[in-house]
Amino acid sequence: MAWSVIPGLSQDASKPPVPSGNVTFSLWGIATQPWQIMINDFQKTYPNLKVKWTKYSTDEMKQAVRVASAAGKMSDTWFNWGGSLAAPYDEGGHALEMTPELMAQYGVDKNIVPGALELARNRGKLYGIPIWVRPMTIFYKKSLFDKYGITAPKTFDELEKVCETLKSKGIIPVAVGGKFSWMTMRTTDFFIEHFAGPTMHDKLFALEASYNSPEVIKAFTKLKEWVTKGYFNPGFISLDPNQALPLLQQDKAAMTFQGPWIEDQNIIAAKEDPHNYVPIIAPADQKPVRVSGFQEQLQFWSKSRPDQQKAALLFASFITTPDVAKRHIADFGSPSAVVGVFPPEDRPIAAQMAKWLQGEVGLYLPTDQALPQELVNAFFQAQDSVVLGTLTPEAACAQIQKAVDAYKSSRK
Repeated sequence: MAWSVIPGLSQDASKPPVPSGNVTFSLWGIATQPWQIMINDFQKTYPNLKVKWTKYSTDEMKQAVRVASAAGKMSDTWFNWGGSLAAPYDEGGHALEMTPELMAQYGVDKNIVPGALELARNRGKLYGIPIWVRPMTIFYKKSLFDKYGITAPKTFDELEKVCETLKSKGIIPVAVGGKFSWMTMRTTDFFIEHFAGPTMHDKLFALEASYNSPEVIKAFTKLKEWVTKGYFNPGFISLDPNQALPLLQQDKAAMTFQGPWIEDQNIIAAKEDPHNYVPIIAPADQKPVRVSGFQEQLQFWSKSRPDQQKAALLFASFITTPDVAKRHIADFGSPSAVVGVFPPEDRPIAAQMAKWLQGEVGLYLPTDQALPQELVNAFFQAQDSVVLGTLTPEAACAQIQKAVDAYKSSRK
């Protein structure tokens, strides 16, 4: 395939090559993500390259990639998370490996923050280019806390006292949409981090510690206790996650476990003041201090036509160039995975989280990315059964560990 500099563009050896001729490549992304702002800038800069963006919802995105990989015809580039959500495409030969040579050619080695690269790696190898880093933690609605004279909790005990106070005032302490299990999982993961601690939590993810252990049983017992005490909204197990935040917006609930995307997609979009929704470090009472979090990346089909693959790589390289990322940070969202790119002043939520990520707070993967997907299903089933009262915490943890043992045995 011939490569050249297109008219009107300067290029040197330190920059990735630009395909000659007209090239159209496909991008699959989530409809609420602001890809269009970057597509417009990219196509203006490289007028011979066109991006065909297909929009999906979160769960449609996961399904589309699964079906496409089975059919052997994937998008040239697609949005994905990491961990076990990306592993089938990494290990199945569908996603292009970003070798050290490719990383250097497309600036990934110098443009992406090391923490994001580490979160994206699968067994030491990189199969995509990180775009965002997403901490997930507890948010509280400041106006409600102020109304009842409540201060932000800094310890687990203080958090429980806040829940008790809010419940006594007729306010739902924590809004959850449990329909797909992953929003409930954020609270369960937090309980495991609190009772098991970072070292054991990581060993659970590595399948080197038992889920049928006192620490994990305590976490599931605490989940059941919060359900029984009414600390979650009634019927949350069947509520769509998109309906959780509106409970805070309507002053029916005071806290939720969320990520920075709600600032642009929900709060500012509703013309609300983002300063009224305050993220705190979820108080797990552990060292090192960690919250749940993940990176979000673009992956590339290993079997794309060479010109389409390289155009897709150039697009990802372009949007993660610090100058481009800085220029569009207000529209493209944050925290960014790009070195030296910080949220604008009118994004207090993302700014606070970006500050944490500079060293104050580490991240642990959510269970649905940390565990193999077969075990995620077992975890979700056990967790939801505890919520519904059809399994005791002890039985739920034993059920998860049984699934882990069967998974490990099948791979010997």
